[in-house]
Amino acid sequence: MFKMKCKICNSNTEKIFEKIILQKYQSNYHKCSNCGFVQTDEPIWLKEAYQSAITSLDIGMISRNNNLKTECIQIINSCFPEAKIFLDYAGGYGMFVRLMRDSGFDFYRQDDYCENIFANHFDIKNTQIKKFDIVTAFEVLEHFETPLTEIEKIFNFSDSVIFSTEIVPESNQEIENWWYIAQETGQHIAFYTKKSMELIAEKFNKNYYCRNHNIHVFTSKKLTNLQVDFAFNNNPKHKKYFWSKGRRQKYEVQRESLTPSDYQYIKDLLNATNE
Repeated sequence: MFKMKCKICNSNTEKIFEKIILQKYQSNYHKCSNCGFVQTDEPIWLKEAYQSAITSLDIGMISRNNNLKTECIQIINSCFPEAKIFLDYAGGYGMFVRLMRDSGFDFYRQDDYCENIFANHFDIKNTQIKKFDIVTAFEVLEHFETPLTEIEKIFNFSDSVIFSTEIVPESNQEIENWWYIAQETGQHIAFYTKKSMELIAEKFNKNYYCRNHNIHVFTSKKLTNLQVDFAFNNNPKHKKYFWSKGRRQKYEVQRESLTPSDYQYIKDLLNATNE
């Protein structure tokens, strides 16, 4: 009997259940015997699944982006305070980029498949910058048909990536009933365990950190215990300060909102176009 190879570690997989995708395509779900990564059959339905880049079931988009803004600022301030320029990979409508620019972070958006509504003029197409201090990639990895190839593309933009995706539950029954499978939309086809994440990090010579089983960091930088405690353990004692060498020091980097300068920049562009 043919067994699919794991797309992360190339080990054998076992079928654990099947689902009907988009109410018409039957697909088996295969779990890696080594790293636990879960993948569908080859997803022949993807073209149909992406007739709309953002599915109608993604009703939590606004609250998710607000939460991710808070999480991301905390990680940047504690772990990457020197970072100055950022890219949101597969950034959808550009909502997260706009939120981060409003908070003083010089973010740009990249997405080959979705219209840029909220961050127009701050797209990767609008800059000559090729390398960024940090890339974010939220709710992206579960869409990858060839995860290692796509992750390598992200690392071409930066050595540090902050991203979100849910970690696979422990039991096969939990996975089968897991809301994140989202067979109604057909866009989620790759599901990661902590071990599979660690193997990815090892392959690309990165360090791996995880917060609350859904926020992750790959980075070439070795983070200190204090940075990890502040950014990933949600310790209320470290919301603003940490102790070092007997002194209280503040992690937060003061950044002025880019909203006024962005407004003037776009206004000047429009005036130049109309001249």
